[in-house]
Amino acid sequence: MADGERVDIRDKVTGRAIYTEDLPEPPGTLFAAAIRSPYSHANVGAIDSSRAEAVPGVVAVLHRDKLAEFDVQIDEIDKDALHMNLAATDNPFITRFKARYDGDLLGMVVARDIRIARAAAQMVDIDFEILPPLFDAADALAPGAPILHEEHGSNLAMTESIHWGDVDSAFASAAHVFEGTFTSPTIFHHPMEPAMSGLVHFHHDVLEAWGPTNNPFSLVEPASLLLGLDEEQVRVHVPYVGGNFGAKHMTGELVVVSAMSKKLGRPIKYVATEEESFRVTARHAMTYRGRVALDADARILAMDVDLLVDTGAYFTGAAIATQNAVSSGWGGYRMPSFRMMARTAYTNKVPAGMFRNTGKNQVTFALDSLMDSIAHQLDLNPIEFRLQNMLQHGEQASVTGWTRNGKDVKIDYPPLDTDYSKLIDIACREIRWDRQPAARNEGRFAVGHGIGVSLRRGASFGDANARARLNADGSVTIEHNAPDVGEGAHTMISVVAAGTLGIPERQVHVAEPDTNYNLHFSGTSSQRTTIQMGNAVRLACEALQAEIFKVAASSLGGNAADWQIHDGRACRGDQLVELGVIAENAGGMIEAVGSYERSNRVDHAFGSRDHFAPGVAAVEVEVDCETGDVRVLKYAACADAGTVLNYSAAKGQIEGGAIMGFGAALFEEVSYGEGQLLNADAFQYRLPHLSDIPEGFSVNFIENHDGPGPFGSKGIAQTSIPCAAPAIANAIFDAVGARLTSTPFTPQKVLEAMGELKEKP
Repeated sequence: MADGERVDIRDKVTGRAIYTEDLPEPPGTLFAAAIRSPYSHANVGAIDSSRAEAVPGVVAVLHRDKLAEFDVQIDEIDKDALHMNLAATDNPFITRFKARYDGDLLGMVVARDIRIARAAAQMVDIDFEILPPLFDAADALAPGAPILHEEHGSNLAMTESIHWGDVDSAFASAAHVFEGTFTSPTIFHHPMEPAMSGLVHFHHDVLEAWGPTNNPFSLVEPASLLLGLDEEQVRVHVPYVGGNFGAKHMTGELVVVSAMSKKLGRPIKYVATEEESFRVTARHAMTYRGRVALDADARILAMDVDLLVDTGAYFTGAAIATQNAVSSGWGGYRMPSFRMMARTAYTNKVPAGMFRNTGKNQVTFALDSLMDSIAHQLDLNPIEFRLQNMLQHGEQASVTGWTRNGKDVKIDYPPLDTDYSKLIDIACREIRWDRQPAARNEGRFAVGHGIGVSLRRGASFGDANARARLNADGSVTIEHNAPDVGEGAHTMISVVAAGTLGIPERQVHVAEPDTNYNLHFSGTSSQRTTIQMGNAVRLACEALQAEIFKVAASSLGGNAADWQIHDGRACRGDQLVELGVIAENAGGMIEAVGSYERSNRVDHAFGSRDHFAPGVAAVEVEVDCETGDVRVLKYAACADAGTVLNYSAAKGQIEGGAIMGFGAALFEEVSYGEGQLLNADAFQYRLPHLSDIPEGFSVNFIENHDGPGPFGSKGIAQTSIPCAAPAIANAIFDAVGARLTSTPFTPQKVLEAMGELKEKP
């Protein structure tokens, strides 16, 4: 629809953009540093902070034994409400008696200088009883394993299941049965900006906070509960955000410094270090074991999946990740019968939370690798095998209902609104692949091609509210609470507002998120922003336009229906009026609010989804048969966007997701051993470099203008990241005949799969 520059681009490339760390400190600002457990599993004994408190410049120390001094009574709080909002299993404010991961928050030191605070935090003396750690979900669920949360009686955090049809009969009558096991390890989001920093100031009975978050309301509820405030007394601002990917949720650190600011009556700034960022959140590790039954014509009859999920030390993202994984266990494939059981376990890893395309990347890697493997074992063309077994445009699932967690549920979601064959054709054409298997190369370097497909069920449920205001200078301000976490949300808002009102984008000002606007939004996550906030902005602008026409008619003549807006001015026949004049006629301002809600229906797996978001990627790789090194030569990513609202922003979304997918496929893994987290810094944790990105990298969209968002748009934010790992794995197999079943595809794993190295424990 538009191809103008992003609204934030000039601030970001010139350095004018103000991030949390750049915020000017109010007079009297103090600085905070965290007290953390150095052990992955330990009972917390006596805490002595006297040495830290004696350091010149230290103003206060908060830990388990000092909660009462800061007017925080955890045991009197409604735990269920607090857990829901802060997403922790127990000890959600700070850890009191048992540390469950390397980095568990034990307290905070506040000082006049950040260096003093960090030094003093290391001087808090704590007696630890070190306990054996668990870094594997299977080990955690084994009989006799140490229990992380004694009140649960086991390390099983939750189970989730879904099934329909007669799976057992389908396998009994099948002409072919195939199976495979695939694993995805823990990885870290690694945004450019630390995962959680913040500035808080309690003054005039109001807690005011600034922080990089995808949802400013996520601090309001826990802060009000813990600090005894009304929600109206908590005001959250979101400045520029240096990347999110699911890592920028509010955590205990900001609640701790909020309590300290309330007690001390002074502003406090907390800036996380790179090493601390690794200890804020992570992506869930998963093991996917799938069996597939086919008939004699290679059509899928049934699938049976067992999934093991590692949520880390707390329940943070367990429910959403597990439910999402189960809800995408069959992707876009036609499954007459299906069964999937997931078990989620606590381990002594960093608590896992939301991660771009939460819970679905791991499952997509496993599923599409398994489908590719089946095709090769049957000596079928992998693409033709997929197309034969994938849902087609307009096709509904073959079942009318299913059983979810033991409860029968009627299916309530739309038919497939995309055409995979078109996406696949485009992707293959872009890398000049004729869709045929590679000829085996006897030399050192082998080249292969692969494809990966994904299907996400549109936007999640939630609500969005926006306010459109016509100002006396003729500009329009959009107030909202959708943080732009780097993906272009504010550009989308600007495009929608301008397109709805009929004014140039230069007349639109998109305000920064501020909970004081009293405009709720479920958060910039789960691919909901374009659909939900975009529609809220559209509705607000439509209502504002109607108000403008009413004022124009009453003050300048004619009927409201006679007036239009064209090129930023109101017009009635030959009469042209600047919008600022109409605002002045109304007293200097006209405003209207738009609200959009996508409710959660009975079918909680898909009932709130209003469209589908498919992704396809085709890749050409080169494998060094002597070293096992894998190099991506060409890559094409395709998505069904409905309508592209801003091409550069949309292209950036797809590119960014694909490159994150490269990282997960080839390089990234958070390593644990020797009782602790081993590679929690930027020098040991390998990310994709510019040299890893091929010159032949293309992004393509299908636009049928059939989406539920403004002007027929769809969500595309999470369509490209899940395709990378299976596409690259399938291309490696095409090149050297070795099937990689766990990410990342390191040179050692490649050589082991080729039989060049004996697998080592």
